[in-house]
Amino acid sequence: MKLETVIKVLQDELKLKNQESWDNSGMQIGSLNSDIKTVMLTLDADKRAVAYALENKADLIISHHPFFFGSVKSIDFDSYDGSIVKMIINSGMNLYSMHTSLDMAEEGVTTAIAQKLGIEDYLVLHKVNDDGSGYGGFGTVKETNIREFALMVKKSLDLDYVRLYAPDEDITVNKAAFCGGSGSEFILDALLLEADVYITGDIKYHQAQDALKNNLCIIDAGHFGTECPALIALKEALLKNTDLNVLIYGNNTVKEIII
Repeated sequence: MKLETVIKVLQDELKLKNQESWDNSGMQIGSLNSDIKTVMLTLDADKRAVAYALENKADLIISHHPFFFGSVKSIDFDSYDGSIVKMIINSGMNLYSMHTSLDMAEEGVTTAIAQKLGIEDYLVLHKVNDDGSGYGGFGTVKETNIREFALMVKKSLDLDYVRLYAPDEDITVNKAAFCGGSGSEFILDALLLEADVYITGDIKYHQAQDALKNNLCIIDAGHFGTECPALIALKEALLKNTDLNVLIYGNNTVKEIII
């Protein structure tokens, strides 16, 4: 199957949106005319992920985060990123990224989190496009106290831990906002929707403080933890519509060591 066809399958199945103007999704290294038999999915194309793809003879790596984000002035094979470029080119692999196009997709990052949290119907948290699509979601959850809810989030997303910011562990929640990745910029959206709790990643101390002042609990489930479920959605879409061999590299490339 041609790489171009693989991407068309994902566009149709997941209903991908156009990427943001500042983003750099799409082809990173390779050719849309390449023949693809094995695909490896990952959040980031770091050395370990690319090595895993090589070991498994993948023809295509699809990463969530773009490998090339800013302008590229040189490719030094002795640098970390340059060595990855060399590995990919020498092996004949292709690298394609789906970032904000997957974040805002109708069956993308947000839907994957909602399914994990058991939220069947949700509103878009932060609308971006004319069709009402955008980032994150807002919906109702089974009424429980915030501590029990945080434990459910931890278990549902298969995480070692989450960070809970709450003025009281016995606070009752039943309205939840959520956003994959780094969603701190949408705290105001969660407040306007009168959410009891907001689940996202990369929350800073003062951001949590401001949320608590406005009676909004925060669960920081990490950038990786809130985006990884989308890889399963990608895999299911490919297995449903193609006969490709599909692998997931599910290791956190920025894993914290809790001492």
